[in-house]
Amino acid sequence: MILESTLKSCQFYSYSLIQLLIEPGHFFRELGEKTTVRKALGFMVICSVFFAIASLLTGAYSKPVWIMAIIFFVNASGMILVSSFIGYTAMVLIMGKRISFSIVFSIYAFSSGVTLFMSWLPFFLWFTEPWKWWLIYTGFKNTCGFTWKQALVILVVSMTVQFFLIYSALIAFVN
Repeated sequence: MILESTLKSCQFYSYSLIQLLIEPGHFFRELGEKTTVRKALGFMVICSVFFAIASLLTGAYSKPVWIMAIIFFVNASGMILVSSFIGYTAMVLIMGKRISFSIVFSIYAFSSGVTLFMSWLPFFLWFTEPWKWWLIYTGFKNTCGFTWKQALVILVVSMTVQFFLIYSALIAFVN
């Protein structure tokens, strides 16, 4: 029973990863039917764990490895949660509550999660960030049925808010 459940979960996560890499439009058209918040959370956790472990390979750190692993994991999963909340808030403010938070969270979790498999390499930031935002845009269009203008406005607003939140945190805590 447990083995069967584990195999089905692994099959779903493998299918999701492959579909996001080769056919993201098709994946997002099916997203509402095939996923739940639990599956999206599971995908986010798996990708965040991979990111945390892989990020430990990028250099020597002043803190112990287990502390850095926790920091990398919280950073990866926390950014997905914060981004999805900002995206959902932008959607509600611009268009009203048309889509549930669980769908918006799933779009962000799968879009961000798949990019975490490469974003642990510091120089890949220039590739993975635009790819992540393009996947989120594709998710808004294909899962939520938004027009390209609606999806783009929500995306630009949420990216702008997120940029200024990160910038203000950088100013507050680094200087």
